[in-house]
Amino acid sequence: MAPLPMLNTTNLETFDPIELLSLLGGQGRTGALRVEHPEGTFQVWLERGHVRHLRFGPELGAAALVRLLRDPRGRFHFDEGLTHPGARLDVGVDELIVEALGALPIPELEFGGPARVTSPERVAAMRWSLPEQSLLRQIEAGRPLAELAGDAPARRLIATLLRLGLLARRETRLARLTVTLTREVHGTAVVDGTIWDRWREGSARHVSHIAVRDAAGQVVTLPVRGGANLGVRLLLPPELLLRSRLRAGESVLVRPAERG
Repeated sequence: MAPLPMLNTTNLETFDPIELLSLLGGQGRTGALRVEHPEGTFQVWLERGHVRHLRFGPELGAAALVRLLRDPRGRFHFDEGLTHPGARLDVGVDELIVEALGALPIPELEFGGPARVTSPERVAAMRWSLPEQSLLRQIEAGRPLAELAGDAPARRLIATLLRLGLLARRETRLARLTVTLTREVHGTAVVDGTIWDRWREGSARHVSHIAVRDAAGQVVTLPVRGGANLGVRLLLPPELLLRSRLRAGESVLVRPAERG
């Protein structure tokens, strides 16, 4: 594998150590990462993306990473292909980082709304307790992080996943659609299937209703389903058009509704 320019001698002040280790682990790299710190040398040896040895002065294992994370300074260099002759560890980079972050203060959450898991494969590869598995399922179900972070263990897990880049905001996208009368459906609005699928993927739940906002700022909630090849049209049967007081040909903003 060709060396990456960013892994030449570089200053940690402009590169997060956790991002760096995650990059090396995710690429399955083998070699030695050294950080020349004002208080000594931090060294970690990797084989095929797994941590095999870790030291920072007298500290070994996760304790060495904790020490670096408390004071992330120095210049680092990655020597491709080097292995440690007496390696005794064999742990995934993500698991090592989770252990190290567990010894640090819990930071404030970056946001409190719903989140999505950015890499289900990485999350599934780690070992979680039953309460942690339950919390992960609730995150995937779209519950806001602020609601889930009611105790220290939950806040720590959420903050750790955020630090690892394994959680990101769920973005509910607005769609600008044109109201179109249809007599082919009854009791429900219809939007293009690609828009409906995107909303479902973004919220990790079934989308049964939409909020429609007209140019005057009026918002009405309507039942919805997906349809084929509708483009930017919002199909409304006569009874919904009458109920909503929308007009055929009107341009409206549409998003998934929290409830019907």
